[in-house]
Amino acid sequence: MRSAARAGSTPTGPALRTEALEQLLTERGVAHVPASENPTSPAPTPLDTDETSSPPRADGELVFAEPWESRAFAMAVSLHDAGLFAWPQFQAALIARIAAWQDQHPEGECYSYYTQWLGALEDVLAGDGTVFTDEVVQRAAELAIRPTGHGHPH
Repeated sequence: MRSAARAGSTPTGPALRTEALEQLLTERGVAHVPASENPTSPAPTPLDTDETSSPPRADGELVFAEPWESRAFAMAVSLHDAGLFAWPQFQAALIARIAAWQDQHPEGECYSYYTQWLGALEDVLAGDGTVFTDEVVQRAAELAIRPTGHGHPH
């Protein structure tokens, strides 16, 4: 069985993992939202059904601190909308990620909701064989060593 390693367990950060996942999904012809879209209004998914897994908001609007966060969010929502997985499946993976982080995070490590979101998405996609975590890790490592100026900003 292929790896389902935790999102934060490799030297590549979440921005590179998001870009790697986008590339792998595109190569496989799996529907997803282009990186240029930046969702800021509530999505047509049951995002507010569990306080533990609800995304951060300010004045009712979704809050993204970095571009990769909105891209990871959009990927999960669009893949759900395309029928790739049921929302309760993703929500369970997200709740499990959050609980694992709360139980096992290193002293002083800052919590990142969207790092858990990305990890949950990777778990769901690895679970059904769409994209495996080791593929994401390898692609992210390749992206990390590309010459400066390649790709889009993170």
